[in-house]
Amino acid sequence: MEATIHSRYYESFQTDLKKHNEQYREIHFLQLPHKNHDRFLIIDDDVYLLGASVKDMGIGLCAITKMQTTPETILDILK
Repeated sequence: MEATIHSRYYESFQTDLKKHNEQYREIHFLQLPHKNHDRFLIIDDDVYLLGASVKDMGIGLCAITKMQTTPETILDILK
């Protein structure tokens, strides 16, 4: 499986990503050019909208919604 992360920069995230990439198959990280609140998970041709920050999942109620759009549509919006 191949993964690319599109996110805002957080120092702790970069540290965790570096540790992961030293031990496992590399995950590519792309810095978003602007502030974006929504979080999307793209797996193959499926797009999911994550209702909470990944760091907050499991603490309370969190919805994950499968979207009826293509990965290309989301990635084009983020450019």
